[in-house]
Amino acid sequence: MIVASANQRLGDILVKLPKYKSQWELNVASPYVRAYDAAVLSYNNEMKAQGERDRATAEMFVLAASILTGSVMMAAFATTSVRVLAGRAIVRVICNNNLNRTFNLMVAANNNKAFMFALGGVLDEAKKIANKQVTKLAEGLTSTGTQISAPTSVNYESRLMDFIRASHICTHSFIEGVKEDNSISEAHKAQVVDMAARIPFCNPPAGSNVDEKKLAEKMELLFYMSSVLDSDRLVTYAPSYGGSVGAIGRETEYDKKSISQMPSDPRYPKAVYPKFNGRPFASYDPGQRIEYENIGSGIRDRVNKLSVSTGNGPFYPSQSFVEKKLFDPTGHTQMVKAEQIISRLYNDARPRQLTDVRMI
Repeated sequence: MIVASANQRLGDILVKLPKYKSQWELNVASPYVRAYDAAVLSYNNEMKAQGERDRATAEMFVLAASILTGSVMMAAFATTSVRVLAGRAIVRVICNNNLNRTFNLMVAANNNKAFMFALGGVLDEAKKIANKQVTKLAEGLTSTGTQISAPTSVNYESRLMDFIRASHICTHSFIEGVKEDNSISEAHKAQVVDMAARIPFCNPPAGSNVDEKKLAEKMELLFYMSSVLDSDRLVTYAPSYGGSVGAIGRETEYDKKSISQMPSDPRYPKAVYPKFNGRPFASYDPGQRIEYENIGSGIRDRVNKLSVSTGNGPFYPSQSFVEKKLFDPTGHTQMVKAEQIISRLYNDARPRQLTDVRMI
């Protein structure tokens, strides 16, 4: 039996790379983009039906798409998407819960995520065998360009496809570089062939098992959860002269500002009643309370429906028709639930290892 040389086997890998690229595009990227588009469309239609201004920002849309990673490729892409964003939900859920823990075995020059996705856990082994090719690859992938971020599906798709293309080029350049490097021994080239089986890019899902409808519902729910988390305001106030605590129309509001802490944070502000001091014209030391922006009864119904359909149970308490119109039940309980839902959906979707594909 004729045994193929290491170079021949490396050549066989190069031939397969375009197929892997197509599988990542067809079975992961495209379903995610379609789900993203459906979620954005449904969210915007719901806002329009309620006569609401568009509450979503590009950051909010990217947040949902980034949390629901489902595969190592989406997780790698997500780290590049959220790195420059600074919303409270993003900072707390992504950074503190550490989306990057998926990649805790990897160290890459310039923190290039395409490089990390292409080589994954074999990076340290590759350096020992072909460090010249690894260094050359890292230098070639350094980019100083900036990308325009917008909440459209076209923008999302273009960045996702660019990420796959960059990963394809990275993997191809490494395999080809090793193949053509005569200073690397036959035995070491054979080791690189074996490594390729553990390269994330070379392990795409063979078929699509993404539930696009369910994924779109989860993304849309996350839009609302992010909006809820940003709806609270800390109000500093005191009764006006001659008034008393709780007297309607006899109150001075000194300040209203957003709250930086997450609801689960022990430092999250608590209500403090104004304290009577007996001084004339300023008889109360200011107190503080938490107020919430009303998102509307129709949107609350939509949130409840999405929360139940995604296995998270009702988000808002049951209300009569009249209560829905007159009373917004949003309070600290809903704030905590929003944070929990974001964390739960993120943890359910996160791939556990570099070659994991846990599509939703």
